[in-house]
Amino acid sequence: MAERGLAFRHLALGASVILLASLLQFHHLTRDLRFLPDEAFFMTFARRAAVNGDWLLPSALDKPPLSIYLSALSMAAIGNTADANDVLHLNPLGGEFAGALPNVMLALLLTALMMRLAWRVYRDEIASLLAGLLCAVSPFMLAFGGSAFTDMSLLFFTTGALYFALSGRWALAGAALGLAFWSKQQAIFVAIFLALLLIRDRAGRRDWLRFFAPLGLLCGGLLLWDAARPETSIFLQAAANNAPAQLFAMPPAWLSRLHTWLGAGVWLLGPPPVTALLLALAGLAVGRSRSLPTTALSAIFVGALIIYSAIHIVFRFNLYDRYLLLGLPILILLVAGGLASLCRRFAGIQAGVIVPALLLLSAIWTLNGAMPIGGDRAEFSGIDALAAHLNSKPVATVIYDPWLGWELGYYLGAWQDKRRVHYPTADALVEGALALDEVGDRYLVAPVDQLLEDWLAALRDAGFSASPDYLSERFIAYRLSPPASP
Repeated sequence: MAERGLAFRHLALGASVILLASLLQFHHLTRDLRFLPDEAFFMTFARRAAVNGDWLLPSALDKPPLSIYLSALSMAAIGNTADANDVLHLNPLGGEFAGALPNVMLALLLTALMMRLAWRVYRDEIASLLAGLLCAVSPFMLAFGGSAFTDMSLLFFTTGALYFALSGRWALAGAALGLAFWSKQQAIFVAIFLALLLIRDRAGRRDWLRFFAPLGLLCGGLLLWDAARPETSIFLQAAANNAPAQLFAMPPAWLSRLHTWLGAGVWLLGPPPVTALLLALAGLAVGRSRSLPTTALSAIFVGALIIYSAIHIVFRFNLYDRYLLLGLPILILLVAGGLASLCRRFAGIQAGVIVPALLLLSAIWTLNGAMPIGGDRAEFSGIDALAAHLNSKPVATVIYDPWLGWELGYYLGAWQDKRRVHYPTADALVEGALALDEVGDRYLVAPVDQLLEDWLAALRDAGFSASPDYLSERFIAYRLSPPASP
């Protein structure tokens, strides 16, 4: 009976953590904020699959398809509607919810997985619950859970691979890592780490085969999918988009890159003071406890975090804050283990109340404060109203769009009937506008803070009249009337 009572308590507490994570995640998912540029880019591909049936994701894509497919399936299931002619439509705002929903579900599954992973490492109920709580309230999880980036599927499957590896279930570890590669190429960092675990465990030939067989099959399937697409390989496109001209950063730049990396990293567990306090408490507990059975594994985890960070400092990779997500599960494990030891050292009840209360206050602070993680989600507020205004114009209206790109394209809709043209310079725009032999009005769209004087002056010098046609807090559209024919 006592064991049943303990199991029920653990289940109830774990369910409470999942409930908290659900409240936080769905709060972020339902905010009235528009997509960021990369989100609009990925969700345009997902919408083409869900609405137009373009499941091979044609066009210049540089990411594997799994995360995009999950969003596309969600759009098809809960976002699509059909008109009287059975033509599918997807409202852009409904597409926002449907496209980001899989990441919310993955965030909730990851919270449960982190509790299971901590139990696997520590065999400690407090450590398990704290790992789930740390995952649920992490600003990074809140920023990217209710988003349409491709990182949550990568994070979930790499964490699953780590769990199976530490459980000695190498076939499942290889399969989970293969799905991570179907999510994002950064899974290579975790592949190296898991291979090192195999070496550490002195794995036999059979374990290596169990690990690499499903991994190889899934990676081979990804290569076949890539070859079947009519476009440039996603790997070549990724190299073209992301490979720096100089692979290594110069040593004088390392300090600046480290500052940028740590500037985002201090938000991994909460607002910077909370992250610092949790790290200090966990470090103190681990430092004073010489009997922890996981000391060697903890050293491996710390080494992995240091190496992963050093790679991003020394190499000239992009320093997007979301790249820190891969280190979050390991950091949570280290901190949860240290805090659990601290709770047991200091009479359990007080510490067991204070630490969760601190994390809950941290989550409230994060929700109500300005969290500099994940980008400024208010930056494109109102772009849907601009798109609706442009959609009201006649069919085949020309829209000159030098700055809004994928964001405007997404909110114009799947079946928009305008001609949107990009020119990188004012001179190129004037040349193209004069070459277009049409008398109808065209439109130039821009953010309100974009300096347009040179563009408008060049157009007026070429004989175009330009007058504001739409103005909001963040966007403006000019009506361009072409010069009268001589």
